[in-house]
Order: sequence, then C-alpha cells, then structure tokens
Amino acid sequence: MLRQLNIENLAVVRRQQVRFGPGLTIVTGETGAGKSLVVDALALVVGGRATSDIIRAGETRAAVEALFDCPDHPEVRRILAEAELEAEDTLLIRREVALNGKGRLFINDQLCPVATVRALRPFLVDIHGQGDQQTLIFPAAHAGVLDAFGQHVELATATAEAFAAWHAAQQARERFEQEALHRRQRRDLLEFQRGDIERVAPADGEDEHLCRERTRLLHAERLLAAAAAGYDLLYEREASALTLVAQALRQVEDLAAADPALSEVLSTLEAARYGIEEAAFALRDYAETVVVSPERLREVESRLDDLDRLKRKYGGTLEQVLATLARIQAELAQVENDDAEQQRLAAAVEAAAARYRECALALRAARQAAAPRFEQALEHELPFLALPQARLVVAFDWRDAGAVATWESTGLEGVEFLFTSNPGEPPRPLSRVASGGELSRLMLAVKSILAPTDIPRTMVFDEVDVGISGRVAEAVGIRLRRLAERQQVLCITHQAQVARFGTTHLRVEKTVRHERTHTEIVALDMDARVEELARLLGGAVVTESARQAAREMLAPEGFVGAPTSQANC
Repeated sequence: MLRQLNIENLAVVRRQQVRFGPGLTIVTGETGAGKSLVVDALALVVGGRATSDIIRAGETRAAVEALFDCPDHPEVRRILAEAELEAEDTLLIRREVALNGKGRLFINDQLCPVATVRALRPFLVDIHGQGDQQTLIFPAAHAGVLDAFGQHVELATATAEAFAAWHAAQQARERFEQEALHRRQRRDLLEFQRGDIERVAPADGEDEHLCRERTRLLHAERLLAAAAAGYDLLYEREASALTLVAQALRQVEDLAAADPALSEVLSTLEAARYGIEEAAFALRDYAETVVVSPERLREVESRLDDLDRLKRKYGGTLEQVLATLARIQAELAQVENDDAEQQRLAAAVEAAAARYRECALALRAARQAAAPRFEQALEHELPFLALPQARLVVAFDWRDAGAVATWESTGLEGVEFLFTSNPGEPPRPLSRVASGGELSRLMLAVKSILAPTDIPRTMVFDEVDVGISGRVAEAVGIRLRRLAERQQVLCITHQAQVARFGTTHLRVEKTVRHERTHTEIVALDMDARVEELARLLGGAVVTESARQAAREMLAPEGFVGAPTSQANC
C-alpha cells in the first residue's frame, strides 16, 4: 500500500507531500489543474519513462519519492535479494531526473537500477491510465486479459518463447539449405580448382627458392670460371696470395724476435694467411657445386611458369594460393557433411515444433477452462456497474495444431471478446458494439476480477468514468468503493457521483503567484468536500441547492461506511 508521495520540481509542482490511507482516495480538480500529475509522479517513481522536459522550468532536477508497505511475497524477497537489499517493512523509492537527461533511483537509500523497481512494480502499483480502456477494442489484447485472469501468464510466455525457438530453428534450417544449395552448385568449380592447384602441388616459399636457382643456372659458367680463378689466385699458383703472405709472415717472425713492437703485425699476417686459405677452400668447394645444366634450367623455368599461373588465378603469392586451397578443401568437406547437418537441423526444428505444440495445447486447455469462469466473473460484476443485462462472451478462433502456417506466438487460437448490452441481441465483437462508457465500465470490471487478493497493492484509475454520468457513474463509484475494501484504490474523476464514495478526497488546485504557476494537492475535510462536490454538480457558480445536494450525497445512507478525510498534505 502507498503511504506517502513526495513530489519536487515536477512540471508545475514546486514541492508537495501527500499522505495516503487505505480505501478509496478520490482526486478532483478543475480541468487543466494537473490532476494527472499524481499518476504521472507515481508512474515515474515505479520505473516510468523519464525525460528532462518533466522538470519544472528554472530548476535543474526533479525528484519523486514514494513510501510503500513492503509486500510479504516470495518474488518480492527474491527481487530485493538480487539487488542486495534487505526486505524491510517499508520500501522508500526515490527517482531523480536531471536536466541532462540522466537520473538516479534509490530503494531504501541504496542506489539501484531502474530495472529493479520495474520488477517490483506489479507488486506495488497497477496504473490504469486515460484511454487504457481502448485496449479492449483490440482483439490482440484479449488473449492477454484471459491469461491474466486464468493465472497462466507463465504458460503463455512459455508458448511465445517456444514459438520464437521454433521460428529461429526454421530460419536456421532455411539459411543452411540455401547455403548448401549454393555449395552444391559450386562443387564442380571447387573440385576443378582443387585439382588445378593439387596437380602443381606448390610448396610455401618454393618460388623464391627456384628464382635463386634459376639465377645460378643462368650464370653457371661465369660462376664456375670465377670460382676457379679465385682459387688459383689465392692458393694454387706458384705466386699465389697464400704463398706471398707466408713469405711475409716468415720475414716478420724474424724481426718480431728482435722487436716485440711487430707482434701485432705478426698477428695480422697470421690471420690473413688463415683467411686466405679458408676463402680458397670455400671457392674450391663452391666450384664443385656449380652445375652447368641447360636441362635443369628449362625444368626450373617451367616450374616457375606453373607457379606464376597459380598465383595469377588464385592469389598474388604462393601463400595466398595455399590459403585458397585450404578454403576450397574446407568448403568441399562441408558439402560432404551437409547431409548430416541437414538432418541435425531438421531434428532441431521438429523438437522445437513439438515443444511449441506441447505448450500451445496446454495453453489452449487452460484458456478453455478459464473462459467460462471469466464470463461468470464478469456477469457477476457488470450489474454493479449499471450493466445488468450485459453479457460478454469469449470467442475462440481454433487453428489446426498440425498446420504450421497458422501457428502464432500467442497460441493455436485467436481470442476475441463478444459483447451485448441488450437482451435478445446476439453478442458481437466488442470493438464494434461497445460505447465509450461501456468500455470504461468493462475495463473497471476486468480490473476488479483481475485484482489479486494475496497482494495488497495500489490500484490507480485515471478518469475511468469517461463517457458516463448520473446513475451509471454512481454505480462505478460503488464498485470502486467495494474494490477498495480489498485494495488501496486511487481514482481521478470529474464525476460527483463517483467522488462521493471516497474515503479520502484530494483536490488539485492551480494558482499563479509572482508570475509563476503552482499546483498544490489539498486534503479536504467534510466542509471542503461539500464545496467540491457542489462545484462538480453545479459548475463554476456553486449554489446553495448544489451544496445541499452534495451534503445528501455525502450522507452515510446509501453506501457502506461514511467517508472521512485521511490525507494530510
């Protein structure tokens, strides 16, 4: 139950504190005074959309704070535990919105994500805003109403999830079949390309090695002659470099014995002798490896031509050619595995379809069982709302469970409410025959039979009396009062016939002070209630006869429990 609502800098409200008690709280006021601000503030604090344009002009932030009794419910305890909050007797929720659009939300002074309070909202508040009754004219919403009444929303959700899984499995199979067809169409080309590359059998880096070999073969005779000449000059001939260095070394050895200063020169000559000898032997060994072979040159050039052809067709380098071969081999392997994968995907589709049929058939049975109970519950409610002869029938559009083309996420049947308010007239689609006033009362009846008795939450009705007046409005007021015996009810109304049944009466007043508009919410005592009901009855000029009528309406006779003021602002 809502205990208190604090509003700061929201639209035209500067700062306001409103306390609430049990029973039916009525909110009235002139058109444009800002009655819906109470609903807007409550919706904001329980996770509604927040934008910077709700902030009062000239201020930097807006804030709404609501104090609720904490429902003793396992799901509430679970939500609080996941948010690392302790379950206390009350929940203090504060929502702040800044000019830059950013905001913060606190639960019992602990910063929390908005998702937490949105999860708590069904256990705290049920807001029926202006125009919500229009949802009844859309048959697509009727299944959800019936599921909520039958308390099988989880089954409806499971059906929707099973449908989504089946649809996803269908799409996966269709995508795979298209890809498999494309692969089958490409198979001949892929096999040709694989054979073309495999016949050449290139090795990574082979072209670079062959290019170096071709260069040696092209210059083999010159290389051989140069190596032989170098070997001869360094080692072989009588006056070779090695012989001359050896002679110089002997001369320096004799001198170094007399003058140690030549020891460094001696070391240099010794190193030169070993270096010349090593270079000479290297040239000799190299000459032995040089092959003059026109036949090998032709083989190398032919191999390079083959490799260049592959590079032109399958990539600029042999590395790319080999990568193309690997991709082709993988795609061909996939073609070979397509049958097995297709069978697996078909099995997945069938399993998902079986799951959907299971859920949808269970949902069908639940809806069939709930429909007569729903009709009976409404039949009991409608006379209280001045619709004694009205009847609402749940009509089903059955679909074949085996015809997958007719499957929908909402189940295997369409649900539509048929309505008649005139005896002897057959029920017809609600969207075609119900008036605005009838829709308002039907929505109130639906909300009444959907209201859980195990969760004492706050039910909010924003102008549920649209399109009605007189005796019908009084019937709505009586029903709201009776509903308030089980739930805390907050109702915004323009009808005195509804307002008279409030256990608490709040009036929203708009004033202009210092060239600024201010909206205030005032709790009315009995005298003030008389004046407010007289205004609702008589208009701008309140007459004594209107006051007398208001006093008679507020007298305890005619409804259970005399209204008393329980709000302090």
